[in-house]
Amino acid sequence: MRWTWMALGLVACSSGTSPESDTDVTTPTPTPEPTPTPVPTTQKSEVVQLQTRDEVTLEADFYDAGVDGSPAFVLLHMIPPGNDRTNWPTDFMELLVDNGWSALAVDRRGAGGSDGVASEAYTGPNGKFDVEAAVSFLSDRGATDLVLIGASNGTTSLLDYAVWAGGEGLPEPVAVGFMTGGNYTENQNAMKTLPQIPAVFTYSTAESAWSDAQKPLDPGSWSFLEYANGSHGTRMFGDKPDVRTDLVDFFSGVLDAPE
Repeated sequence: MRWTWMALGLVACSSGTSPESDTDVTTPTPTPEPTPTPVPTTQKSEVVQLQTRDEVTLEADFYDAGVDGSPAFVLLHMIPPGNDRTNWPTDFMELLVDNGWSALAVDRRGAGGSDGVASEAYTGPNGKFDVEAAVSFLSDRGATDLVLIGASNGTTSLLDYAVWAGGEGLPEPVAVGFMTGGNYTENQNAMKTLPQIPAVFTYSTAESAWSDAQKPLDPGSWSFLEYANGSHGTRMFGDKPDVRTDLVDFFSGVLDAPE
């Protein structure tokens, strides 16, 4: 059963005057105001602080599905410092929550509200520590199945963590998403070292070369979603809105599959 936690706002109807001035002294019983109609508001996120093992403080938005043991997503934005967690549309994260999944959109080091050196997010060994801090936060909140989605060179840290986690005894992702992977994805690790877990690739026809090159590595659980006239990374959400439901459909097939 899926749960969505929403706040309820009250919309009051007004005649443009106050109740006192609206009362006619010749009328024994004033007409009561209409009963306010409750309407849902958008899912609100919680701003949280994360600490990496190399003592970098990161900032993130946490969207809590409110279900103990629910799956959870780590969202890794495009190249810092010019991009940050606001790259992820709120309605996409709310869609994840609507499916009973929590989501954590992280400012990678050197971006947004996070400390650190931006280039370390994708060059060298430290970018994976950002993912580790995010995964640790979600695990402490009771998340079970963990999914990583990276956009553009957010896929670099995704791959670095996915390759590294098992050998360190850290929680491993059950599935991953590459939103416009490229040669930068493999800065530290080759795609052939990715554990054989389900993966989805989204990319425009104009940038299909790298994703197409990964098809021979497909263990049988990968999905390749090409969009004509699409955009790069999270900009795809703007030009091809269906990518939201395409991603949810893919991960539903993974997370809701019978064990």
